Amino acid sequence: MNTSYDMVICGGGLVGATLGLSLAHLPLSIAIIDPTPSSHRATRTDDRTFTLSLGTKRALTTLGVWPLIPAASINAIRRIHVSDTRGGFGFTHLDAGEIGVEALGYVTESGALWDALRAALARTPITLITGTVRAALRRDGRHDITVDCAQGPQTLTARLLVGADGTASAVRALAGITVLRRSYGREALVVNCGVTRPQRDTAFERFGAEGPLAALPTGRNQYTMVISQRRADDLLALADTDFLKRLQALFGERLGTFTSAGRRLSFPLALVRARTPVGDGVVLVGNAAQTLHPVAGQGFNLGLRDAAALADHVARAVKRGLAIDSPAVLAAYARARGTDTGSTMAFTDRLVRIFAVDGGLAATARNVALTLIDCLPGAKQGLARQTMGLKGPVASILRGVRP
Repeated sequence: MNTSYDMVICGGGLVGATLGLSLAHLPLSIAIIDPTPSSHRATRTDDRTFTLSLGTKRALTTLGVWPLIPAASINAIRRIHVSDTRGGFGFTHLDAGEIGVEALGYVTESGALWDALRAALARTPITLITGTVRAALRRDGRHDITVDCAQGPQTLTARLLVGADGTASAVRALAGITVLRRSYGREALVVNCGVTRPQRDTAFERFGAEGPLAALPTGRNQYTMVISQRRADDLLALADTDFLKRLQALFGERLGTFTSAGRRLSFPLALVRARTPVGDGVVLVGNAAQTLHPVAGQGFNLGLRDAAALADHVARAVKRGLAIDSPAVLAAYARARGTDTGSTMAFTDRLVRIFAVDGGLAATARNVALTLIDCLPGAKQGLARQTMGLKGPVASILRGVRP
């Protein structure tokens, strides 16, 4: 096995794989390290879904991944309905037809997406390594990276080390990059549910006293529900029948009656941002750089835009004969990502905070705001472009070209 690379990407999920695929055509040696074997990544017991923006779909199409996802595993979101479960006259609806796009976003089955990503990677010279990064030491312009593999520790060297390894990033910790963290005091529960009155291609974002509830269409009369609660354990402990009754009370009857519930998963909700996304020969992307509240489904899509932008900067450096780990290249990437990252984090955080305030005056202000957005084409267009991941400078793969 080759042990010396230009770039080592720690994390083989959506963000890490997208970065690798974006650069695979360039004269770079690249390895992706992931703790989950390729054959086990897309287990059929994993019924999670991903919410992908229109921009993300365009990027995956550019990289040849989208055609590899079975059509039956993709459900378009052509309408989004935003309202408050506490009542009132205000609501906002977004419609792809009114905005002139094919869809506002897509819901994909995780297993199908993993399969497509791995199939696309198999067509490239990228090396996939199953293991966990345990140590990384920077010296003489390269990283010595220790990887714990099934057959024992392996040592790799790389000029550029990319952390695409999630909120608890090992790369971030090894690079000594600290984070700013704020808890929302809530937990999210995710579950797939059957409904009696599905609304084709329509997603719902409903805001309640404890936080937002999202309903994402997955086809076959099913929706993925993302529920914010102070204590998800209370919902996890309920029998299915009692859970469905509780969910009905929380969400209302816009989808008819909830008839079934799949496996329930939960995780704490917090806003996390690395103090810097770059270090000495290190770059953080995706949840390793920032973790958002799941409201509006922006997290994965923001991470993919990290990967797309980094690919542009690395490709530009290669074409100009510059070192891909040079401080100037990494600083330029960090500056380029600042606005998109900051505005997206502020957008999701503001949504959560505005709808968290109870009281008559606050409720009236929310209803007026929702009504104004629904009535003003400019405001609606701005909100739609934010959710579609097409606001601000657009990286190459989101425009249909490789960097």
